[in-house]
Amino acid sequence: MAAVDTAFWQPETRSSKTGKEAKIESWWEVRRAGPAEPAPIRGATPLIERCMRVHGFSEDFAKRVLKGYRQFMELKSVMNDWQELKLAPSVSINQMWELHLLDNLNYTEDCLLLFGRVIGHNPDGILDGVALRERITTTQIAFQARYGDDLDQEVWDFGDDWNKDSMAKPNLLNKKFDSLDVTSRGRLPVANRGDADVDVNTSRGRGASIPRGATSPRRVNASKAPSAASPGGNEPITIFLRDQNTSEETYFSLRYKSTLRIVFTVFAERRGLNQDSLKFTYNGQQLTGYETPHSLALDDRARIDVHFDQRR
Repeated sequence: MAAVDTAFWQPETRSSKTGKEAKIESWWEVRRAGPAEPAPIRGATPLIERCMRVHGFSEDFAKRVLKGYRQFMELKSVMNDWQELKLAPSVSINQMWELHLLDNLNYTEDCLLLFGRVIGHNPDGILDGVALRERITTTQIAFQARYGDDLDQEVWDFGDDWNKDSMAKPNLLNKKFDSLDVTSRGRLPVANRGDADVDVNTSRGRGASIPRGATSPRRVNASKAPSAASPGGNEPITIFLRDQNTSEETYFSLRYKSTLRIVFTVFAERRGLNQDSLKFTYNGQQLTGYETPHSLALDDRARIDVHFDQRR
C-alpha cells in the first residue's frame, strides 16, 4: 500500500498568525535564559532584565510593567502619537520606555516591527505642566476606551511629583484610574474629575428619540440622555457627534470649557479609526479639537458633524 502523503494536513503545526504577527508575539514573550544558555540580546527578555537591574523591579512587577508598556505603545500607534503630543506614560512605564530607548542598536528596528513606525520620546515633556496634564487625561480616557478595566493600578500610577507647580497640578492626576467610571453596560468612561468630564452614549438614526430628564449629564444610564440646560460657567454640557454617512449620533457630556479634542479622541478610538481620517465641523467650520464649547458658544445638545475621508 502506498504511503499516505500527509504534508498538506499537519494541524499540530498550523498557526492562525501571519509571519509578522508571530514575530511580534515572539518579541513580547519573556524567556529568561538558564545558567548555561546564552542571554537573548533583543526582545522583551533583556528589557525585563534591564529594569530589574537598573530600577530594582522584581521579576513579577517587571512583567506587569511590560504589559502596561505594550498597552501604552499600542495606544500611541493607534492614535498616531509619534512625537509624544497626545499621550503620556505612567512613572514605571516611562522607566521601561527610557531603558528601551537607550538600546539604540535595537529600538528603531523594534518600533518598525511592532508598530510600523518609530515612536519618539520627548524627555522635556514633563516641563510643561498644562500640556502634560492634558496628555495624562487623554491617556486615561483612551486607555479605558480601548482596554476597559484591564488595568494594573500600580503600573499605571502617574505619581504625585510630575509637576512641582501646585497651582497647575489638578487633583485628578493624584488619583489612579479607579476614579474613571465604566458602567456595567460597557459604555465609555466618565472622567468625573475637574474639567475633563466626558460621558458617551449612542443613538442610531437621525430621528432617534432620546428621552430627557436625567438629573445630571455626568451620570447617564443607557436608556436616558442628559436633560437640556443653558450652559453657564464650567458646568457640563451635552454635545452630539453626528456621523454624516450613517446619521448615527453619539452624545458626550463634558465641561463647558474643556477642549473638544478629548471627545474627538474617544470617538475615533471607540470606532477603531485613525483620527487623521476624520473631519469635525460645526456650522461649516472645520474644528481642530482645541476649541471648547465655550469658545464656539455651543448650546446644550449642539451637534457637530463627523466626515470620513475615504481617501485615507
